[in-house]
Amino acid sequence: MTMKLFGGTTSAYVRKIKILTGALGLPVESVDDRTPEGAAALAAVSPCGKVPVLMVDGPAPLVLPDSSLIASWLWNQHGTALRAAGFDIDPTHWEDRALQMAVEVALDAAINCFYLLRDGFEDKGYVTKQGKRVETTLAWLSHRVTFTRPVGLAALSLGCALDWMVFRKVTDVARHPGLVAFGAAWAASGVGRGTEPQ
Repeated sequence: MTMKLFGGTTSAYVRKIKILTGALGLPVESVDDRTPEGAAALAAVSPCGKVPVLMVDGPAPLVLPDSSLIASWLWNQHGTALRAAGFDIDPTHWEDRALQMAVEVALDAAINCFYLLRDGFEDKGYVTKQGKRVETTLAWLSHRVTFTRPVGLAALSLGCALDWMVFRKVTDVARHPGLVAFGAAWAASGVGRGTEPQ
């Protein structure tokens, strides 16, 4: 079985999958969708145009076009090994999934703000609404997510999201003491070491 992971080196969603496949020691070929060749290859396997996409070649080929879907598949295929590596990303842990969804709401809103402002849109209307969504969601998460082992979906998503937000300078995480504490514990754990956005 061979695997290709489509997505660039800055995406928090791609990073989440790189962390999991790295913890499993799985050989995965990375395809950077920011190159013309990578973009064409992504378009050939997925009509959605979003990353990550994991293409699994084998007796039962699969194309999985979403990070949560990929994480669920990895858990289904390698749950025992992931648990041994310090992860518990069971998609039926509903409270953890609910927190993960909140993290991804904040991340998606931050991504929208970043690209719209970079493309010259004014910080008003929809853009301002997205910025407020980032701040209110982060403030809410600051009191609810702590970094513990085993690492769940919410913590994995939050670590990747916060690093992306700091990398892109889309918000001041220091305003949220709980998230500062989480970020320090996440960094000290080494979970995402070597996969940081660049």
